[in-house]
Amino acid sequence: MMIRRDFFAYADRLGLRRRTAAALLALYLAATVFETVAVTMLLPIMQFIEADGNVAALVAEEKLWQRLDEVTGFLGIPLALVTLLTASFVCMLCRQGLFYVRMIYTARVQERLMRDIRNTGFARYLEADSAYHDAMPVGDLVNTLTTETRRAVITLMSPVQIASYVCVLLVYFAVLFALSAPMTLLAAAILLVVAWGLKHLMPKTASVGRLATQANREMSAFLAERLKSPRLIRLSGMEKAEIAIISKLTAAQRETMVRSNALIARTEVSIEPIVVFIGFFFLYVAHSFFQMALGTIGMFLLIVLRLLPVAKSIISVRQGMLAMLGSLEIVDRTLSVMRERREVRGGDIAFTGLVHGIRFEGVAFRYREGDRPALDGVDLEIPAGKMTALVGPSGSGKSTLIDLLPRLREPQAGRVLFDGRPVAESSTESLRRGIAYVSQMPQIFNVTVAQHIRYGKAEADEAEIREAARLAGAAEFIEQLSDGYDTLLGEDGVRLSGGQRQRLDLARALIRRSPILILDEPTSNLDAEAEASFRETLKRIRTETGMTIIVVGHRLSTIADADQIVVLERGRVAAAGSHAELLAAGGWYARALAKQRIGRPAEREEVQERRYVAPK
Repeated sequence: MMIRRDFFAYADRLGLRRRTAAALLALYLAATVFETVAVTMLLPIMQFIEADGNVAALVAEEKLWQRLDEVTGFLGIPLALVTLLTASFVCMLCRQGLFYVRMIYTARVQERLMRDIRNTGFARYLEADSAYHDAMPVGDLVNTLTTETRRAVITLMSPVQIASYVCVLLVYFAVLFALSAPMTLLAAAILLVVAWGLKHLMPKTASVGRLATQANREMSAFLAERLKSPRLIRLSGMEKAEIAIISKLTAAQRETMVRSNALIARTEVSIEPIVVFIGFFFLYVAHSFFQMALGTIGMFLLIVLRLLPVAKSIISVRQGMLAMLGSLEIVDRTLSVMRERREVRGGDIAFTGLVHGIRFEGVAFRYREGDRPALDGVDLEIPAGKMTALVGPSGSGKSTLIDLLPRLREPQAGRVLFDGRPVAESSTESLRRGIAYVSQMPQIFNVTVAQHIRYGKAEADEAEIREAARLAGAAEFIEQLSDGYDTLLGEDGVRLSGGQRQRLDLARALIRRSPILILDEPTSNLDAEAEASFRETLKRIRTETGMTIIVVGHRLSTIADADQIVVLERGRVAAAGSHAELLAAGGWYARALAKQRIGRPAEREEVQERRYVAPK
C-alpha cells in the first residue's frame, strides 16, 4: 500500500511536482467552497419561503440570517428571494467553471507526465549499457512505456484525487456539524465502521493488480517476438501452437482484470445503500428525537446525498490506485535500473581520426560470470588506412571484439588504444561519430530511401546522398524504384532484396565519411551475384576513401584482398597475415576456405558439368 512517504518519493522520481499537486488541490478546494455555499443557500431559501418572506422575523431568530443581513447591507442589495437564488446560482456557476479548469489542468498534467516518462524511458534505454539491452525484452519495455505508463500516471495522480475528495468531505462535514453536531458525529461513526469493514478488500486488490501487470508484460513480450516472424511460424506449421499460447496469455489477462473489477464492484455496491441508510436513519432520529425543523432536515439529507458520490469516489479511487500500483512500481523500477545501468561516457578528448592504428593489449571479456571468455588475452594491431578482416568459427569473439571499438562494451582486462591513447580518454560521442557501422542484418525503418541514407547525418544534402549511394553501388537500383530516392522502404526494407538492403545500408554508413568503417559479416546473407557485386563495391571504397576498414568475414572469398586477415579461435588470436600467408600456413583459415570452395553452388555445377560432358 502506498503511504505518504512512498507517494512523495514516486512523485519526485517520475516528475509530479509538488506545486502541481498543490494547484490541483487548491482548484478542488475552491470549487468545493463555491459548491458548499450554493448548496447551503438552499436552507435560507427554504426558510424564506416557509416564513412567507418575513425577513425581519428570520433575522431576529436565526444567526445565519443575521450574517446574511450584514453581507447584503454591506453590498447595498436587498435581502430578498431573488438575491438568495441569484447568489446560489452564481456560486454554482463558479463551481462549474473551476471544475472545468481543474479537468483541463488534470488532463494536461497527466499527459505531460506520460510524455515525460516515455521520453525519459526511451532516452535512458539508449544510454544504458549493452548488457542491459541484451537482458531486456523489447516487448516488455514497449509494454512498460505504453500500457503500464498510463496506468502508473493514473496511480500517481490518485492520492491527489483522494486528498481533494477528503477536502470536499471535510467541508461538507463542517456544514453538517453546524446543522447538528450529534447527528454528524453519528453519521461519521457509521462511515468509519463501513470503511473498516471494507478494509480487507484493499490488499486483495493490490495483489490482483500486480498479477494484471505481470500478465500485460508477458502478453506484450510474446507479441513483440511473434509479430516479427509470421513467415517462420507459418512455414514451421506452428500456427495452432502459437494461437494456443496467446489464448492462454489472454485468458490470464482476462482473469486478473475480472477479479480486479469484481473487487471494485463489491465495494461500489456496498457504499450506496449504506449512505442511503444513513440518510433514512438520520431522518427518523432527527424527527423522532431531536424535533429538527423540516428545512434543516432537508438540508442535512441533501448534503448526505451529495456526499454519496464523494464517499464512493474516495473508496473507488483508492481501490483503483491499489489495482494499478504494480504498474507504478514497474515503471519506477525500470527507469531506476536504466539510470543505474547507464554506460560509461568516456573522457573529454575528441576523436578526430586515426594516424597510426588501433592496438589491443591483453584484452579479455566474458558476458557472465562462469561463462567461457568471449575474448581471452587478445593482442592485435589494426593499421590505419588499411583493410583488416576478422575471421574464425562461430563464437570465436569476432563480434565482441568489434563492440569494444565504439565502446558498446568495456574490456574487463587489458586495454584498447587508438594511436597509442587509451580509448577511454576519448569522448564516446566523438568516437561513435568517427566509426560507421554496417550490421549483418541491415536495420531499415519504414522511411524513404533518402531518409535512410541520411540517417546519422541529418544535415546531408541531395548531392551527398547521391554520392554515398554511388559509392555503395546502390544508385542504379534506387533510380529504378517507383519514386526513386523518395520511395518508401517498408518495415525492415521488405520491398528490397537482401543485396539491395545491404548496399543501401552501406550508403547510410558511407555518407558520414567517418575515418573508420566496420562491416559485420556483410555478405553472409547474399547470393553469389550479390556477393561479387559487394566485393567490387568494397574495392571502390578502398580506392576512393582513406578509411580504416574492419570486416568481420563469414565468406572468406569476400575478404581475400584484405591487407591483414586475423583468425580468432576461442577468444584468442590464432593467426594473422595476408590471404596467401594464411593459406601457406594451413590451420583453420585454409581448411575453412577449402570447405567453402567445395560447397559453393557454382563450383558444384562446374563439377557436375564436367562429369556429364559427352565423349567426342
